[in-house]
Amino acid sequence: MGAALHLAHLEQAPAGPQRRRKGGGTAGDGYDKLVARVWQDQRLTPKTRELLLLVVWLICRDPQRSEDDWTLWGRATEILGVDGPGGRKSPRLAELLDDDRPRYEPDWLSDAWQGRVCAAPMIRRAGECGQHATEHALRIDRATGWQEPVWYCSRHRDFGRVAEAAYRAQDKPFPIPNRGGMLPSYLAHRGGDAGWTKLYEWASKWRFSSWKPPQGYGLVADDWPTPGVERPVSVPRLRLAALDGELLGGAL
Repeated sequence: MGAALHLAHLEQAPAGPQRRRKGGGTAGDGYDKLVARVWQDQRLTPKTRELLLLVVWLICRDPQRSEDDWTLWGRATEILGVDGPGGRKSPRLAELLDDDRPRYEPDWLSDAWQGRVCAAPMIRRAGECGQHATEHALRIDRATGWQEPVWYCSRHRDFGRVAEAAYRAQDKPFPIPNRGGMLPSYLAHRGGDAGWTKLYEWASKWRFSSWKPPQGYGLVADDWPTPGVERPVSVPRLRLAALDGELLGGAL
């Protein structure tokens, strides 16, 4: 799994001599700007940010980086170590990669899931019941494939059963992923989606998450449509480049 990382789209280094750093980079190679961007990206979870910063450092600054027969992920595993008390300990790299696996998960903190208001229509007056609900069925948003709760109270269990039957009969499109996919948004993999898929599958086996690639939308979070937000025609992928136009050695 080879890495082709380029800093070509950040900022061109100024002409003239540049001060080289111990890890192999220079003051003008764009590394500092990239790190600042990673810290400012609010989409990143703490675990994904930690891994992304480590990978970029390994490629651009690691004093032990070697152009010959060097494995980036082996070095990352060595630095991160293992986690888990007793028993079967897993590489912490697997934990961090698994956190970024592209997937769909219901947004449990959204108003729809937290509202808990009975949606059963009233007969003697217009509108919904509006009482506090303790149970819910599900429905699918056809535009996104995402699950939405249909809340109902104890008085309207018949309404809930009808909603549950409708959900079972509903054709369910592939959901738009809404979690993970940040590493492929920043880093170009020589193997494309297939290369990232192998990494995520390796991590999911350690973490018992049984991950499968999301169908229809790819693995790059920047490429996923966001409901209510018009995506730019061309979403720039941040690519890392080596100093003098040469690809940095290693495996990604």
